[in-house]
Amino acid sequence: MKRLSSYLGGAWQQGQGQTAVLVNPATGAELAEVAQCGGLGEALQWARSTGGTNLRALGWRARGEILGNLAKLLHGAREELIGIAVANGGNTRGDAKFDIDGAIGVLAGYAALAAELPEGNGHLLDGEAVPLHKGSKLRAQHVLTPRLGAAIHINAFNFPAWGMVGKFAVAFLAGVPVLSKPATSTSMLAARIAEIMLAPGVLPEGAFQLLLGPAGDLLDHVGPQDVVAFTGSADTGAKVRGHAKMLATNARVNIEADSLNAVIIGPDVEAGSELFDLVVRDCTIELTQKAGQKCTATRRILVPTALLGELKDALVDRLGAIAAKTGDPADDTHRMGPLSSASQLRDARAGVARLATAATRVLGNPERTAFGGVADGVGYFLEPILFEATADAALDASAPFHHHEVFGPVATLLPYDGTVEAAARIVGAGQGSLVGTVYADDRDFTARAALALAPTLGRLVLASEKIAGASLAPGCVFPVSNHGGPGRAGDGGELGGRSGLAFYLQRTTLQGGAAELARLLGGE
Repeated sequence: MKRLSSYLGGAWQQGQGQTAVLVNPATGAELAEVAQCGGLGEALQWARSTGGTNLRALGWRARGEILGNLAKLLHGAREELIGIAVANGGNTRGDAKFDIDGAIGVLAGYAALAAELPEGNGHLLDGEAVPLHKGSKLRAQHVLTPRLGAAIHINAFNFPAWGMVGKFAVAFLAGVPVLSKPATSTSMLAARIAEIMLAPGVLPEGAFQLLLGPAGDLLDHVGPQDVVAFTGSADTGAKVRGHAKMLATNARVNIEADSLNAVIIGPDVEAGSELFDLVVRDCTIELTQKAGQKCTATRRILVPTALLGELKDALVDRLGAIAAKTGDPADDTHRMGPLSSASQLRDARAGVARLATAATRVLGNPERTAFGGVADGVGYFLEPILFEATADAALDASAPFHHHEVFGPVATLLPYDGTVEAAARIVGAGQGSLVGTVYADDRDFTARAALALAPTLGRLVLASEKIAGASLAPGCVFPVSNHGGPGRAGDGGELGGRSGLAFYLQRTTLQGGAAELARLLGGE
């Protein structure tokens, strides 16, 4: 069986420690194996010295040009990468494109941003110089410069392309070298992308390293100038944040964790309207794209009580059609593939049972074993499952659908009275989410809902009938938009255009005479 290689300290190595087998989650076929690697302290030091020095010497715009070239390279390998995502990720072709094109889009987005940054390889100004006190000739100017450490990226299984490449693009433009640790189960795609990135002449030496298999003692080697960006479960995120070396060095950490994302349907939405149809379309996409294995997927659907019956019927009809065409994604007629691993399926089924203690299942059988294109019982499939709670249960902050994310094609309908106050209370019970969506044409409702919901969300999508034709599903994450959320979602933030660079840059106040600062900094 083929063993995939890590790239550490300037060399490819297959590892000698603990091994794991990568499989096709639809068929169970074994595809490759990975083994644990050592020497991670030396790898990080190589990144800090060789990689950091080479990156900072290039400057903002030169680094951006490299990102643009890399986007073209990945686009040229797009068909090959889609094939890997279908085989090892259990993705349909459309889901594979969503992941891979997202990665290419972030590279292109940050390449374009780089063209707007100053020439040279020094600082970025953060705001204007301000007097220290009224009438003073002394000024304070905040500047941003690349940190001198390495970026450790620990990525999730569901987006092996977008997750890895998206984080890399921001760190690279900021001038900070990356050591990327993809989730093991779907790492074939990350490994192939890394091979493309690490081909001779593509990146400066030391700018990127890849660690496959277990993380081992990686965090034991974190230093005070390093940053750690983690995407995954809240439990693992807490362990990363609380690691002894992280605490001892005060290394920066960004966590993207669980998120019970919600949609809020306004009281003015009527069945049969274009906006109602948009709700049904978006909820269907967010429940079933990547088999519901998205951090931005919709988990709670707040619907005015009067509209509950019509929306439930529409979703049951639409989701039922996808359930009938769930199977091996190698067959293009199948509209949804499996979950990524046996453990994910076990966790999802346990989560469904937990939700069933507080809501009624109106669609889907979590124990179904027969799916298209594979023998009965083969593969890690879960058909779309929809729950319905009562209005009283929806307001119960202790209900499991406000606390437990089932990472699969599962959501709960939550009837409410159509008021902003009730909506904010229900959404807030989730204790922080990556994204929420308000569907309404009532401008007053939308305005009040936006202010009430914003403190608990990283991103809020406002959808109306006027823009329904151009609207994109709320799970789409763009390079110019912040990706992160408060509380349960990890209280982190990625992307966001230029603001995303800040995680990798040191903010320093230069304090001195106005003329001296002007000569020293020379603007951007």
